[in-house]
Amino acid sequence: MVVVATLLASLMVQAASSQLAASADQVADKRAEAQSLTNDLAAQAQRVIEADRRFRAAQAGLVDVQESLRQAEAGVRSATERQDAARSRLAGQAVDAYTHGGSVSVLGKRLRASSDLAVYDTYLSLVAGMDRSAVEDMRGTREDLRARQAVLTATLGRAKDETARIADQKASLQAAEDAQQANLGKVNGEVATLVAAEQARRLAQAVAARPVPAASTIGVSTPAGPSGPAGSGSPAPASGPAAAPAAPASPPAPAGDPFACIRQLESGGNYSTPGGGAYQFEDGTWHALGYSGSAQDYPPDVQDAAAHQLQASQGWTPWYNTARACGLL
Repeated sequence: MVVVATLLASLMVQAASSQLAASADQVADKRAEAQSLTNDLAAQAQRVIEADRRFRAAQAGLVDVQESLRQAEAGVRSATERQDAARSRLAGQAVDAYTHGGSVSVLGKRLRASSDLAVYDTYLSLVAGMDRSAVEDMRGTREDLRARQAVLTATLGRAKDETARIADQKASLQAAEDAQQANLGKVNGEVATLVAAEQARRLAQAVAARPVPAASTIGVSTPAGPSGPAGSGSPAPASGPAAAPAAPASPPAPAGDPFACIRQLESGGNYSTPGGGAYQFEDGTWHALGYSGSAQDYPPDVQDAAAHQLQASQGWTPWYNTARACGLL
């Protein structure tokens, strides 16, 4: 019955092994996919940084255009005020020239001595001509400023449109980066699942590969003596010597470094395996040993030293199933 139970256990282990099987190629493919996503994410982050730089430059340009437009508008107002003032002075000068002689004294004297309206008009035109050129200059200045104001207004509109476009582009790039980050997290989770399945498969294979003990070596004795063994429930043979019980078989001694066997079954000997490195330390255990972060982030010599430290304090219990497969328990 023990042999049958052992065979059944072996079949169950093999069935579990087939269900948990995840080939090294699958793990490698997923890791390659994760690396590709990491590279894409780095490139995407660079594009987001560049978009942010262009956005800030566009905002600075927008501020410059707004300031230039403000100055142009102030210039137009100033030119208009000067022109209006010049026109007032021109009219006042004409009246003054007519009344007091002004700068055209000769014509003024004639005008005062004559009531000819034609002479009066000629005089006013002459006096007005003194400031007309200045007024025309101011009119030209004002028109130039208005033209610059129109150009700056159009430039301001384009700058606002460009700033909004870059802001939309930046938001799209950020959304794409967030999606890639989520996808990378998903793939990393799949890698961890495949690695765990691969470790379970190797452990199941190691357990299944252990030799099955014979019935005579598993602590079952034959009937002994006239009364038979206690609790046997069957009569003993009438004659014949009692058979001595066989000693339990001892587990096979580990070949080579026992920690190498632990590493191989836990992670395939890969110190960078997610979930705890070569020895698959849980983060809580790793921190209790005095380390921070996760074991897979540390170099091999540190992980080896931590494994020896944990084994010295707790024996092989932290790797119970693996240690049994390695013949250490």
